[in-house]
Amino acid sequence: MVGTKNNRRSQMTERLIQDSLIDLLKSQTINEITVTAVCKAADINRGTFYAHYNDVKDCMHTMEQDATKELLAVINEHTHPHSLRAILTGIFEVVKKRHAVTSFILTTDQDFLMQFIAITKREIDENNRIKGPAVSARERQYMFEYYVNGIVGVVRYWLKTGLHESPEQLANFINDWWYRGKPVQDMTDLPPEN
Repeated sequence: MVGTKNNRRSQMTERLIQDSLIDLLKSQTINEITVTAVCKAADINRGTFYAHYNDVKDCMHTMEQDATKELLAVINEHTHPHSLRAILTGIFEVVKKRHAVTSFILTTDQDFLMQFIAITKREIDENNRIKGPAVSARERQYMFEYYVNGIVGVVRYWLKTGLHESPEQLANFINDWWYRGKPVQDMTDLPPEN
């Protein structure tokens, strides 16, 4: 079918443009990268680029939106209130698949990251997707901020160190930390360091 072939070709061209932009981001900031540089890296002409995107930032924005849709789909597919492990595994699978885009978001695009965290928080809270310890609503908000920022830090470290652990292993770590028993109340209760 002509429509399918053209659609597939269009998707392949978009992927080529996106991959070229991501590759350029390894050595330049988003503001330094020109359409000409992306076209040269992708071995396409400017007309082809403009058939898909308005400019370099539009291309990046499209990649961020695609990643967001995938991440929210993972959250929305898990409705059981004890599905933290499944949600995290799905999120980490998307991060691994789109590691270049997520690395850019986590290190460079703080506005987008904060917007995504706010959306994620709303989705989880409104649908009561994760059960945690029985605490007040206010304390739950602090816990959520603590864990989300911790998870962002874990993902940054995971990306920085080469994604060695599987998404399942990482999700198991965090799930175990979340559901582990009573926290240490006093620093004197900690075992001595070797």
